[in-house]
Amino acid sequence: MYREEEYTLKTNFAALDEPQAKEYLIDFKKIVEKAFEHSDSRPRLLGNLLVLERYCNTVQQGLAADKAQLSVCLRYAQGLLWDYLGEHVTAADFQDFANDYYAWLLEHNVGPKGFHSEYFAEYFVDSCPEAYEWFAVEWSSGLLMQLVSIEGGRVDHEDFEECEKLDFYGPLCMLDMMREDVCIWIADTIVTSNKGTDPEKSMTQVRISLVQEIVMHVQNDLQTALLAAPTEYEALRKEYGKYTIIPEQYAARMLEH
Repeated sequence: MYREEEYTLKTNFAALDEPQAKEYLIDFKKIVEKAFEHSDSRPRLLGNLLVLERYCNTVQQGLAADKAQLSVCLRYAQGLLWDYLGEHVTAADFQDFANDYYAWLLEHNVGPKGFHSEYFAEYFVDSCPEAYEWFAVEWSSGLLMQLVSIEGGRVDHEDFEECEKLDFYGPLCMLDMMREDVCIWIADTIVTSNKGTDPEKSMTQVRISLVQEIVMHVQNDLQTALLAAPTEYEALRKEYGKYTIIPEQYAARMLEH
């Protein structure tokens, strides 16, 4: 077995045996925090954004099967985060949006319904996210609120008072959700449609392959964020507009779950 200190973002996850892979995933939060312990907000934000782009692109591919698009507010929030990274806006420029965006999320999750403000309606009147989009809304709204808090702006929600640094809740939670839920669902639907295989063996192989791919994407994206210079941020924004977290042929299956 590996010792925890031997695990890094560069660990070849696909080469680990099953006990090692489980240990690595259990330790992954600490591995990520250790890697970014001396990083300020922008490398941390970039790491989140690279993985978020993959996830949202996958959701968009799934929506495209029904001729649908990502909601307006989610695309707008992604744009704000990238613009902040490139120093085109400050947190003060989006603090009103960030608070309303998070209020919209809370209204969806816990109510009460009927939140209204002129600023809120301007951005959200035409938005109706699908189920898997709500996670991206939670992820992006959390990042916006944390940035506002870090810069001493107005935060209407106590969860974000006195934030010191951006966290990696989004990539880590997405990784858990995909490997513990989505990958199992996709593997099951693929095997069910292929009657000529050993179902249990085939399902395990498909699931392991998908999990390995997702973990390696997250590893590589966070490593890229650690090493990237600010002059590379805009190029990465364009590059990641075409990347996904799972292969395109599985995106529609994911949204069926």
